[in-house]
Formats: sequence, C-alpha cells, structure tokens
Amino acid sequence: MKVALAFLLCSYVAESCLPPHIHPVEFDNEYDCLMVGYSESLKKIEEIGPEDVNQYGMYIKFGCYESTTQNKT
Repeated sequence: MKVALAFLLCSYVAESCLPPHIHPVEFDNEYDCLMVGYSESLKKIEEIGPEDVNQYGMYIKFGCYESTTQNKT
C-alpha cells in the first residue's frame, strides 16, 4: 500500500481553504508521510512569512491517506 500526502492552505480571516495540493511523491508508510507533511508545512509557513500569516490568520492542514493509484514512487 502506498500513502499519499495532501495539504490545505487555509485562512481564519477568509474562513476558507484553497483547493488541496497533493504532494508529488507517495510514501511506503504513514510515518514517512507524516514526517514530510510536518517538514513541508513548516517550510511553507516560513515562506509565507509572519506578516501574511498574522494578517490573514493562515494555517496549513495536511493528512496522509491510502493512495488510490498503484506503482508510484
């Protein structure tokens, strides 16, 4: 079974989230997926920066899900 990683970039101010972004790499297990999810979320929040995060109440949600595709790496 492969595990897919999906991210949502959301705003408390707008009370909405952008459409999901699916990470291009699938994982062999949930642990590896979660580790990348936390790492990539932190990178994205740092990239957005404190001004926009604070002004728009931005946050990232992510989840690891059983993949519906086969033979992806």
